[in-house]
Amino acid sequence: MMEPSDSKTRIIRAALDLMSQSGLSGVGINQVVAMSAAPRGSIYHFFPGGKLELATVALEEAERSVAQWFRGIFDQREPIAKKVESLFADAAANVEASGFNKSCPVSAVALDIDHDSERMRAVCHRIFMAWQGIIAEGLDEVPQPERQGAAELILATLEGALILSRSEASTSPLERAGKNLGDVLARRFRAPS
Repeated sequence: MMEPSDSKTRIIRAALDLMSQSGLSGVGINQVVAMSAAPRGSIYHFFPGGKLELATVALEEAERSVAQWFRGIFDQREPIAKKVESLFADAAANVEASGFNKSCPVSAVALDIDHDSERMRAVCHRIFMAWQGIIAEGLDEVPQPERQGAAELILATLEGALILSRSEASTSPLERAGKNLGDVLARRFRAPS
């Protein structure tokens, strides 16, 4: 017999996978049931608020896993250019591994917000701000007052480059963006001698 937590985990992962491909509109209950192999009733058992509750929980899972990835890069004692290039290289490998069919589920949902899903805007904003904070904490070369702005630039460039890479089915936009942004930030924020 399947453990309830296994079903719930599979449902969350299926929702996250679908959102990474198609945003919020791609997370239909029927699609989640098919992808997770969970009984239809279990979705409403675990997520009585339906699709929006499931999407929120799935995005919170993405928040945790991406935060861990960001910390792994930005907590290193490396120059800013190296951190940025590592981030973009990892993102390029991830999008390529998905066959250029998946990217950031949070940005996919943010692009898919309409009047029926307005509360998702606050969820996406909160997650982006948390990620931006993690990046900012790791920008040792950047003066404290400028860290949030630099972190926002890194995150915005990453999300835009992910979109370009998916549309071109190529890692080149991510690779170029990482190299260019790393160079720009290294020139702007030279490490103290």
